[in-house]
Amino acid sequence: MNLAIIGADSTHTENFAGIINRGLAGPGLRVTRLWGANPEQARAKALETGIDEVVDAPEQAMQDVDAVLVLNRWGPDHFAPAMQAVDRGLPLFVDKPLCDDPQEAIALVQAAATAGVPLLSASAVRYDRAVRRLIERLPDLGRTRSIMFTLPQIWQLYGVHAVDVMHAIFGVGAEDVTSIRGELADVVTIRWPDGRLGIANQAREAWTGMICVALGETGWTHADMHLADTIDGFPRMYLEVIRQFLAMLNTGEPPISNQEMVDVIRVVAAAERSATSDSRRVPLSEMPAL
Repeated sequence: MNLAIIGADSTHTENFAGIINRGLAGPGLRVTRLWGANPEQARAKALETGIDEVVDAPEQAMQDVDAVLVLNRWGPDHFAPAMQAVDRGLPLFVDKPLCDDPQEAIALVQAAATAGVPLLSASAVRYDRAVRRLIERLPDLGRTRSIMFTLPQIWQLYGVHAVDVMHAIFGVGAEDVTSIRGELADVVTIRWPDGRLGIANQAREAWTGMICVALGETGWTHADMHLADTIDGFPRMYLEVIRQFLAMLNTGEPPISNQEMVDVIRVVAAAERSATSDSRRVPLSEMPAL
C-alpha cells in the first residue's frame, strides 16, 4: 500500500514516514510521495526517511497512492489538501488539529461521509501508553469528576492535545469554555452539563512533557507523557496513532466518530474565542455544530 504525505514543516513528517518506511507499523506499507511548501525541506526529509519522490503540488502527491496523511504543522493548512484527498476518494489521516475553523471541520467530515471516504484526525497523545493506562484505571475510581492537563507550547498548536484526551474520557457534549490568557500561560476550563470538568494549563516556554491527572469519586490517577518513550528512536505514541489509521484502512471504520472529531475543534475554538474576548464564558452553542 502506497501512501502520500502532505506537509514537511512538522517533525511529524519524518517521524510518521520513518515509522512506516522502516516497517515498524507493519509490512507492505510505504510512503512513496511527499509534498511540502518548502521544497528543500521536503527533499531533506524524503532523503532521511526513504520517500521515493518529492512533488511540486499536493495533487501530484495524491497520484498512484492508496491513502493520504495531511501532516502540515498548522491547522489552517489542513482543509484544502484534505478536501483534495476526499475528492479523489482516498482514505485520509489529518494531523491535529483537524482544522482551526469548526465550519471547515464540519464541511470536511460531511464531505468524507458523503463520499464514503474513511477519515481520522486525532492527537497522538490520545494513544500514548500512559494515557491508555490512565483510562483503563478510571473505572476503579468511580465516576470521573475532573481531568487536569498540563501541556507546553501555545494553545492554537497544542491545546488540542488536552481537549482530545478529555473527549476520549468524557465524550462529546461539553457545555461551555472559559479561558484566561496570561503572559506565561492559558488556563482553560471546560464544563460538561453533568458537572464534569476539564482544566487545561497550557504553560508557554515550559518543559516539553505533558501531565494528566484524573480525579474520581474514590481517588485519583495520573499519566506522564514523554517523547522519550520510543521504539527504535521514534515516539511510541506516533506508532500507535499510525496503527489506528491502518486499522481504519483495513476495516473502513474510523475509531473516532465525526461528532467527536468536530466537537474537539469546537471546544478548542471556543477557548480561543474566550481568551480573546476578556475571558468570558463561551457556550458551545455559539460554535457551528455538526
